[in-house]
Amino acid sequence: MTETGFKIISDSCCDLPKAYCEENDIGIVPLYVAFDDGVYMRDYLDFSYHEFYQKMLDNPGNFPKTSLPGVEDYIKVFEPFAKEGKKVLCLCMTTTMSGSYNSARAAVDEIKDEYPEAEIEVVDTKALTIFQGMLAAEAVRLRDMGKSLSETADIIRKIKADGGAYFTIGDLTYLNKGGRIGGLVKLAAIGLGLKPVIYFKEGIISLAAITRSRKKSLMELAKQAAAYFVKLKADINEYYLQVGYGLSEADGTELKTMFVNELKKAGYDRDPELVHIGTMVGAHNGPYLMGIAFLKKYSGE
Repeated sequence: MTETGFKIISDSCCDLPKAYCEENDIGIVPLYVAFDDGVYMRDYLDFSYHEFYQKMLDNPGNFPKTSLPGVEDYIKVFEPFAKEGKKVLCLCMTTTMSGSYNSARAAVDEIKDEYPEAEIEVVDTKALTIFQGMLAAEAVRLRDMGKSLSETADIIRKIKADGGAYFTIGDLTYLNKGGRIGGLVKLAAIGLGLKPVIYFKEGIISLAAITRSRKKSLMELAKQAAAYFVKLKADINEYYLQVGYGLSEADGTELKTMFVNELKKAGYDRDPELVHIGTMVGAHNGPYLMGIAFLKKYSGE
């Protein structure tokens, strides 16, 4: 592990692999999830994503519940660095869907009562899952370039608008059950069997398209994501680019192939990374969640 100018910490909604976090000096503060037994387990630590999705599949009427990290959870992580005098950048999932950021901010206030010189920057990423993970990866890149804590935090706050994600889900049952259907509420009246394509940007979900089959939803998802780059006339090589899947890696591979083909039609040559979407987003969207996320890297402009 390389010694760095500051420690990067994220809540577990970032869905970064453990090996990546260990290699790049990223600490994780777990969120919590429970099924009908009421026993809350720590995301990232107590089970694998595959185990979680399989349990959802095996218990279709058992809707998992999630809970944010508490103030004490963040204090336990922050305090050793405050004692050492090491600076910390903490990246939290969007405040539109969780109070994780508020817990982290309250923890900083308590830490500073005992360690007034502590330097801890907390950022509301306005992001979730693999898109949040991209922001963490960019923080790593900026840190390793020699950017300071404050510079990196300011850049992350700025570039979080330079990307987003398209998602589709098996149906609206989980979103509806969890009360997080938000701007898609009108669809509930039409039917929970619809396969929507959802656009996520800066903490807000909106409807990009409606389909009536799984295959069509994946095709539309690939088209919508490719059209994003066409519309901007973007240099796709300046972006992080990932295809994410929940339960089925085979579905993820299928979506990736569709997306690559759509990019080729638009004149782009790129091989996106295939990654696993984790517990926190999966709990509220179901095991058949799929997505394509992208983030433009900071260029100094």
